[in-house]
Amino acid sequence: MTALHTDIPSATKESPLNHNHRLIVCDLDGTLINREHKLNSADIDALAQARAAGCIVSICTGRSIREALDIIKPLNLVGPGVFITGAAICDLATGATLHRQSIDPTTVRNLIDFFGDLGHAVLLLVDTSDKPGPRYIMTSHGPIHAASEEWFIRNKMPTQIMDDPDAHILSNVLRLGIVVDLPQSADITAQLTSQFGSHINFLALRAPAFECHVIEVFAQDVDKWTGLQRLCKLLNIDSRLAVPIGDDVNDLPMLRNATLSFAMGNAAPEIQRAAKHVTRPQSQAGVAAAVHQVLSGKLP
Repeated sequence: MTALHTDIPSATKESPLNHNHRLIVCDLDGTLINREHKLNSADIDALAQARAAGCIVSICTGRSIREALDIIKPLNLVGPGVFITGAAICDLATGATLHRQSIDPTTVRNLIDFFGDLGHAVLLLVDTSDKPGPRYIMTSHGPIHAASEEWFIRNKMPTQIMDDPDAHILSNVLRLGIVVDLPQSADITAQLTSQFGSHINFLALRAPAFECHVIEVFAQDVDKWTGLQRLCKLLNIDSRLAVPIGDDVNDLPMLRNATLSFAMGNAAPEIQRAAKHVTRPQSQAGVAAAVHQVLSGKLP
């Protein structure tokens, strides 16, 4: 197990807080950052105030740590964070993986065959102890989608193409997925449910700029809420004291299950209904508004 770099204020100690919520956990895309990967200065300041008040501030994102580190650097966060929609816990200071939850290798092989037979290049997000740090491997079953190509370029993520991933790779896949145009999505997700059922957990995330869905598959018990619970256990904090803030379908489990949660004002109505409170949109520093409400001590 990699050592955790902790300089967390009052992470496991009693502190003179005037409120009960000790862990603020933020999603990234659409919550802390916009499409240009920019943070609001008001959000940065508010999260710094939260830390000064004794709160722990962390991240819970669908991105891998490699796709997030440069973005969150201005926040000066330390300690663990949740990545890959709960499949990994990583050290925010060093990027080291502290916990990883891979998909069953037989299921990975069957999923590659399933998506490959449909003519789609399959994206594997792999993280192995012998070569630490998540990386993408793409199968050669089909052409790379324009949305994937832009993502790799924008996030400076190298991608290796493999015709037939070996057993070592198949045993260390944290996320597997494809990118499909919207008209194809409903039929593929229905087939995925029918053939794999409860053996997996999967999401269809919409990428509006490309009018496509990113279909992401995880181990059956992986989502942002289970990832947040694991984070709380690592920090020795009751999960009822966690305050998640998010905006998309992958945030639903943590927004629904948390005692106190905030959906962004730019989130879809069904996301807002799942949260306990709705804050301002990302463009109007909604994270800062939520943090100030938490620090006020007036929320239940």
